[in-house]
Amino acid sequence: MIHPLSAPKEIEYFLNLTDSKFAFTTDFAFQNFEKIKNSVKLEKIVICKIQDYLKTLKRTGYWFLNGRKIPKVPERDIIIKWKDLLKVGENGTFTNFPKIQNDSPAVILYTGGTTGKQKGVLLSNLNFNALALQTGSQANIQINDKMMCIMPFFHGFGLGVSMHTILSFGGNIIIVPKFTAEDFAKTFNKYRPQFIAGVPTLFTALTTNKKMMGADFSCLKGVFSGADTLPNDLKIRFEEFITKRGANVTIREGYGLTETVTASCLTPTTEYRFGSIGVPFPDTLYKICRIGTQKTCQTNENGEICISGPSVMLEYYKEKEETDLVLQHHEDGHSWVHTGDLGSMDKDGFVYFKQRIKRIIKSSGYSVFPTQIENVLIEHEAVANCCVVGVPDSYQVERIRAYVILKDNYKYSKELESELLATSKEYLSKWSVPREFVFRKKLPLTKLGKISYVDLQKEIMLELEEKNNDSIYCEGIAINDNEGEGIP
Repeated sequence: MIHPLSAPKEIEYFLNLTDSKFAFTTDFAFQNFEKIKNSVKLEKIVICKIQDYLKTLKRTGYWFLNGRKIPKVPERDIIIKWKDLLKVGENGTFTNFPKIQNDSPAVILYTGGTTGKQKGVLLSNLNFNALALQTGSQANIQINDKMMCIMPFFHGFGLGVSMHTILSFGGNIIIVPKFTAEDFAKTFNKYRPQFIAGVPTLFTALTTNKKMMGADFSCLKGVFSGADTLPNDLKIRFEEFITKRGANVTIREGYGLTETVTASCLTPTTEYRFGSIGVPFPDTLYKICRIGTQKTCQTNENGEICISGPSVMLEYYKEKEETDLVLQHHEDGHSWVHTGDLGSMDKDGFVYFKQRIKRIIKSSGYSVFPTQIENVLIEHEAVANCCVVGVPDSYQVERIRAYVILKDNYKYSKELESELLATSKEYLSKWSVPREFVFRKKLPLTKLGKISYVDLQKEIMLELEEKNNDSIYCEGIAINDNEGEGIP
């Protein structure tokens, strides 16, 4: 399962890694396969067309708006249309099916590749079916319940929770191919789903959309947030928004990673603890280990989050060394995924995610946690979103820079920046206070809608190559290295 708009070389890598014989794609993405046809060994490419599923009027409209811009797919033996493939099976009798076991490989999903090349996570039938039962037990899914599928299916959250779990319980999925707040509002009002699952940026968009203002949310049974940290301010704002419009639910924040399909921990309906990602799913074990070891941390002590349970991956496909680093066998007899995430657990088993271990900023000998700083800044009434990164510094090793997006009704001013600095000093230790603030209208996002701190770090490295370290300029704001304050 890959992003349908992956670059040709990415597709080539994925196909060759998995020795794929068949590929299913869309007519608008076919050209990327055409560019690599001589470097992959495919027996068939199955082409799906959106217009095959549209009624006459909509099909005509689609052709005028988009369809006519799509290059014609050539006629070749290797190419078969999806609708023709379905006809092959209408009257056919098939035998010789492979025997499917619980531990048989089902899907390969790919890690984000933020720390190197993308790795294929090999997941089994048991992984997906266990996740469905675990999620279903937490969400009270009934036959004919509907889920808005906003998360992409090349991601564990979309494939495992939004699609597989709902279908396993006899529910329906409402597919949202390309998210816009306007289209979401129209679709929501038409189908009135029981469940919504998405990333925090989704909930931000919905609370500001005019078409959602008149929506009736009384149909909702569950709202789930994952793939990124949910700011408390956003949680409160969204819950107030839907409560005023008939809902009787709260946002439940989950945590997981591709190596466990997706969510393996979820906030319960009965209790919310500030900063917590909840408690582990049934049959799933969590423990916090001291970084770089298999030794368990004390209660409330920060360490690496480790997970064991039926949704844990089989391996990284054809990557034994990488598998052995992440999937470790402990003295307790269990295999544990070492997540690379920093967190803690309280005495009642509530888990707290802090951030990626590799994202820790080392400043003047201290470990600084960007997520902690972001949580402080996001509480300010003027801040819509933010991201904190480290900037290489000859004296401090890394100095702290905060990228800030302001809400629509706020503009940058020296006074506002001073407020953010004062707020940081009030709630953060001295070495965690940002020395630089950069104000942007938007920030780079990952394919899943999370702010990409990796891309910001790449920007910084380019800046350092082009300019000296004494004064760095970002989109109209000069940042004085000695004082850490933005100058218009």
